[in-house]
Amino acid sequence: MIDSLTEQECRMNLPTIECARALRDGGIDAMAALDDALANALATIPETAHRDLKQAVGRVMATIMGEVINPAVVAFPALEPNEEVWREAIRQRVSARAAKLPPSA
Repeated sequence: MIDSLTEQECRMNLPTIECARALRDGGIDAMAALDDALANALATIPETAHRDLKQAVGRVMATIMGEVINPAVVAFPALEPNEEVWREAIRQRVSARAAKLPPSA
C-alpha cells in the first residue's frame, strides 16, 4: 500500500503516534462511510450512471488513502492497517458518532 511513498511525499507533520492513529482511523471511517453512501446511492440510480459515480467516489477514496492514511503509516509503520484494524476503527468511530447524536436521531 505505501511502498512507493517516501517521507518527503507525506506532507503532514504527525508528531505522535496518537495523532497519526486518530487520523488513520478517521480516514478508515471516512472510506467506510463513502462505501456505504455509494452502495445506497447506486441503489437509487439507473445502472448506466453507476460508472461515473463509482469513479468519483474512487477518486475521493484514493485521496483519503494518499493524504491521510498513508502518511500516518509512513510516519509510524506500526500503524499499518490490516483487515482487523479496519473493522475495529470503523466500529469505534461509528460508536463514537452515535454517542454524540441526540436521542431522537
